[in-house]
Amino acid sequence: MRTKTDSKFAFNALFVKLMLSFLGVILLLASFNLFSHIYLSKKVYQEMVRQNELGLQQTALSYENHFRLTQNIILALNQSAKWTANLGLLSHIGENRRYDVVSEVKSDLVTIYSNPFLHIENFILYFKEADYVLEKDGTSRMNDMFSKYYASKEYPPEYWRQQTMDKQYMKILPAADFTETTMNSMRPLGSLLPLVVEVLPYKEVYGIVMLNARELQTAYGDGSSNPFYILDSNGDTLFSTSIDHTPPGAVSGNGSYHKQVGDQYYFYQKGGHTGFTYVRVTPAAAITSGMRQMQLLLAALLTAAVLASILCSLFFSFRLNQPLQRLIAALERKSGAGAGKLSSVKEFAIIGDRMSRILETNQFIQTDLEHKNSLVRQYAYSHKVKNIPLNPNLLDLEDTQAEDQPYAAVLFKLSFKQPSQSPEKDTLMLWQLIQRLFLGNEGDMVAVQPEQNQLLLLLFRCGPQSGILQTLQTLKELLEEEPALYLTIAVSPVYSGETPITDAYGSLSSLLKERRLNKETQIIVEPRASSARSFHVKVTHGEELSNLLLSGNEEAVLGWLDRQLEQLNQKDAAAEDFRAFAAGAVEQAGKTVMKLGLREDVLIQPVLKENFENFYSTGQYRAWLHALVRPILADMRTKSETKDPVLAYVLDYLDKHYGENINLNLVADKLNLSPGYLSTFFKEKQGINFSDYLNNLRIGHAKELLMNLDLRIQEIALQVGYLNVNSFIRMFKRASGLTPGEYRKSHASGTPVSGDGPE
Repeated sequence: MRTKTDSKFAFNALFVKLMLSFLGVILLLASFNLFSHIYLSKKVYQEMVRQNELGLQQTALSYENHFRLTQNIILALNQSAKWTANLGLLSHIGENRRYDVVSEVKSDLVTIYSNPFLHIENFILYFKEADYVLEKDGTSRMNDMFSKYYASKEYPPEYWRQQTMDKQYMKILPAADFTETTMNSMRPLGSLLPLVVEVLPYKEVYGIVMLNARELQTAYGDGSSNPFYILDSNGDTLFSTSIDHTPPGAVSGNGSYHKQVGDQYYFYQKGGHTGFTYVRVTPAAAITSGMRQMQLLLAALLTAAVLASILCSLFFSFRLNQPLQRLIAALERKSGAGAGKLSSVKEFAIIGDRMSRILETNQFIQTDLEHKNSLVRQYAYSHKVKNIPLNPNLLDLEDTQAEDQPYAAVLFKLSFKQPSQSPEKDTLMLWQLIQRLFLGNEGDMVAVQPEQNQLLLLLFRCGPQSGILQTLQTLKELLEEEPALYLTIAVSPVYSGETPITDAYGSLSSLLKERRLNKETQIIVEPRASSARSFHVKVTHGEELSNLLLSGNEEAVLGWLDRQLEQLNQKDAAAEDFRAFAAGAVEQAGKTVMKLGLREDVLIQPVLKENFENFYSTGQYRAWLHALVRPILADMRTKSETKDPVLAYVLDYLDKHYGENINLNLVADKLNLSPGYLSTFFKEKQGINFSDYLNNLRIGHAKELLMNLDLRIQEIALQVGYLNVNSFIRMFKRASGLTPGEYRKSHASGTPVSGDGPE
């Protein structure tokens, strides 16, 4: 039976070990790739942040350079004496009427805003005292300029009138949307970033440079749609590409950094020249999208690599494990088949060939060993049943007996209805049939043959008795149509392992005697009550049959025998009771033969046990008993017709004086005959020697006296003519096969004893 540890997928199986080893390597490589992925993800994140920071640094540097360049250009103009003089004239143009200077100043302005890289929309000179402005298109009143031509709600004309530099040379104002209004239309000028400078040495003259904020962003930005801010030193917004976001604030000190607020990354860069803070807002998704794509790609590659590795591991593990599994299957296979071809690998093929030979040899050895073990068990149990001690060299056979296990015993006795031509063959076939019927049951079985016509089955772990009886009923049905034989089956209860097998066998042997007189197979489980138990004792010890025989009335003798058989039949007597009755009748007939001095050959031969063993009907006993007494009665009639007076005297004298110390010489003297003549005469008439007749007569009377339990054996010996008790015991055993004590004990227990020798 295969256990859990024998399973192909047990933890300690080779296949599992190989798979775990491969999976360990795969896990190690996958862990390395995972850690590499995490490390690279961090690196990618840092690189993307660094790229955003570098981009913002470049943007901030470009803006700072642009503001510095614009400032330097205006400073260069302020250092021009002609420029300074012309501005002085224009400051008081209402007084000096020098309108010719306007064209010269305009030409200087053209050189500035005509440069496309400066992204200057207009350069406006605001003469605060004169309250007019000069720009690329000429002069105009300040109020018209900032309410019509460069109108903005953030910068109305009043704002410019109140504008002061506060000791600053250059000031950049927040960007705003400007429009140009004409007679019939209004044209947007876009978002302009005003840059105000003080035109030295005139404190009431300001230069207002209108920088195109969108062009600056296009030129210096990263080209993305991400929000961009320029904050002044106070954190106020100077320029923004988005109206939906307001940055958290400016940074303090120089340098750059970034932080995440919600789902946005804010990158800050401090300008070194202006002190402005440049802010770029990048959505977290913009940074993580690239990382996510890379992560998905790496995860897909890692998953594919792991799956491919697992499939390869399964394939190689299976290829390595399959030959060994075939080898294990061959080892566990109950048939004699070999391991077969394990694999195309040379080493496995050699192992398979060698294992095939080993398995064939092992199968032969196992079969032979099982057969010998069966014989050993039968040998051990046979000795156990018969209570025969084992040879000291074979005491280890006791281990083959499962006496600690519950068991049941079934004893079969075979009887033939008619003589069989091959009784040994028929008996063997029947025993084999019985064993096959019980081999299908659960548990273990041992078959022992204690006698030639008996079979004892010991059934271990057999279950309840009802299952055994069901199998026996099947056997009985099979034997119903068998004309030549029948079985007597004794069944024990289920014993515990403590009950000795010899006791079980003794109980079953007693149950066999419960068989009733018929020719059917009988199953006996327990003894049945019967009133015929002591019937044969009365016949054996009584004188009724002997008296009838002495009368010589054949009709009376046969009628009495028939009546006794009928009474046994009516009392539901066992077959053993019929045999005991017949044995008692034989004993009484033998006494009569001895008493009358008849020829002993008139008794039926051979031994009674062989005659009665296969009797199964009252008619068989009737015919046999009739055949027993008829020769005796016939011999009595013949002898009475030819009775000799000398012989009659001798027989009568011996019958009356057998208890005295008599011998052949004493009787011959009484008849005035020589001892030799009397011995020859007696032998010729009786067919038996004088001394043998006298001993048989004395033993017959001794048997009757032994029934009296108050008499000692020594007293009985003296009463029947034996002065030496040892001689009495020796003669009694030679005549009856038993010692006087054994004879008395057997008759006290109701067991019949034959006077013709040991049974």
